[in-house]
Amino acid sequence: MPKIVDRNAVRMDILMAFQRCIGRKPIDKISLRDIAAEAGMSHPKLLNYYSNKNEIIYTYIRYTRDFISSRCEKWFRENRRSSYGSNRDYLNAFMKYVAEGKEGELRPVAACQTFVLGYYDSEIGKMVRDEFEQWHSAMERCLREACGDKLDKAEAEALMYLCVGVMVCNYNKAVSGDINGDIIGRLAELAKG
Repeated sequence: MPKIVDRNAVRMDILMAFQRCIGRKPIDKISLRDIAAEAGMSHPKLLNYYSNKNEIIYTYIRYTRDFISSRCEKWFRENRRSSYGSNRDYLNAFMKYVAEGKEGELRPVAACQTFVLGYYDSEIGKMVRDEFEQWHSAMERCLREACGDKLDKAEAEALMYLCVGVMVCNYNKAVSGDINGDIIGRLAELAKG
C-alpha cells in the first residue's frame, strides 16, 4: 500500500527550509538545490511540490500575509482591552507580542528580503502591497473593536509601520535594552517634546 503524504505539510516544510536558507544568504543566491537539501529531499522531489523558485517566493509572501494578519487578529481576540489599565498598557502588550511572539510559532522571519524584492519585481511588489493592505485592514478592525471608533485609518497604519519596524529590529537582534514592554510609552514621551 502506498504511503499517504500530506502535501500541505511537505509544502510548509519546504517553505521553512527556504526561510532557513534566507537566514544564511540572500534570496538571489539561493538555489532550488539549496532549498531541497535544507528540506532533506532531492531536487526532483522538491519539483513535485514547487515548479520553480518564484513559486516558493510567492507562496512564502502569501504565508507571511496570512500569518501576520491572522496572528494579530487572534491576539486582539484573546486579549481584551478591559483587562488592561489603559490603551497604552494594552498596545504595549500587543507590541511585546509582535516583537517576541509566542513559543512554537513558525513566524515568517525572512519577510524583509521579500519586501525588498518587491521593489525590483512588479509581481512581488503587488503581492507585498496587497499584504500590507490586508494587514492594515486587519489592524484597523482590531483597533476599532478594542479601543473604539475614535481611531482612524491613519492610526492603524502608524501602528502597522511600527510593527514592521519592531519585527525587523527584533529579528536582526538590533534592539538595545528592554524596550519591547514599553514601545508605545517611549513614543509617547518622545511626542511630548
